[in-house]
Amino acid sequence: MFERFVVSNQAGPQRLDRVLRARYPESGRQAIQQLINRRQVQVNGRTVWLASWEIKHGDAIAVLAAPEQLPDQPDRFDPAWLIADEGDLLAVDKPAGLLSEPKRGSDRPSLLQLGQERFGPLTLFHRLDRDTSGVMLLTRGGAINALLAQAFQARLVVKEYRAVVAAPNRLAASGVIDAPLRASQRRRDCMEIAEKGRQRALTRYAVLAATAELTWVRLFPETGRQHQLRVHLSSLGAPVLGDRLYGVAESAPRLMLHAHRIELPAAIFGAARAYGSPLPAGFEPPVTP
Repeated sequence: MFERFVVSNQAGPQRLDRVLRARYPESGRQAIQQLINRRQVQVNGRTVWLASWEIKHGDAIAVLAAPEQLPDQPDRFDPAWLIADEGDLLAVDKPAGLLSEPKRGSDRPSLLQLGQERFGPLTLFHRLDRDTSGVMLLTRGGAINALLAQAFQARLVVKEYRAVVAAPNRLAASGVIDAPLRASQRRRDCMEIAEKGRQRALTRYAVLAATAELTWVRLFPETGRQHQLRVHLSSLGAPVLGDRLYGVAESAPRLMLHAHRIELPAAIFGAARAYGSPLPAGFEPPVTP
């Protein structure tokens, strides 16, 4: 048992997830959702697994396991994050755990906010999930946005990610995952593979190394759908380690997904450009003798 408390000073009924988020402000929304999904919360002695469960004044809540805390957040832009400053474009190495942009209802810092405090007005050209690390592009506005948009639309921008996933799985040595996505019908913060209301999602991949329990993978998304890589890998029985939405959060100390490299075509600057982020610990495959 982690904690037991009685709800008081509550004017009217509230959702269970909102009560828990207020109780544990150092834990994120996803961590609270996972706690509830895993049946680690009881209300008046009854196990509850619905985030929308109505909580009233005087209800007794028992939390059976400690909710995961969000990682410590930086309060300023770290100069070590800057990969390149091309004048109207910045390539930045986002750390895992940092939001890409401000989130409504949250006062946690974001890369965009910290970047603007350091460099002035910026536009976030594309996003990474909070728990994904690696290369991101920000612009100072102007013609660069149109040029980048055209390059992305024409699929002339090459993005390489690295992931460590669970094994055994159904990944081939290399392949293409062509599986359309839509917003989940069960959870509003998730995506799922579906035929109706779909958005085409295409991912190329190549396995770098594998053991009985882990697989190291290179990923080349040709579309940029929300959670695309995480959903595609999970659909082949290869969830990314540490993935609290599509896998097992406790399988790694962080989400093992990293935006390793991005290549821009010559049309942007008159010559091709490539920006890379070093692989964090654990992303290098084992060296075979």
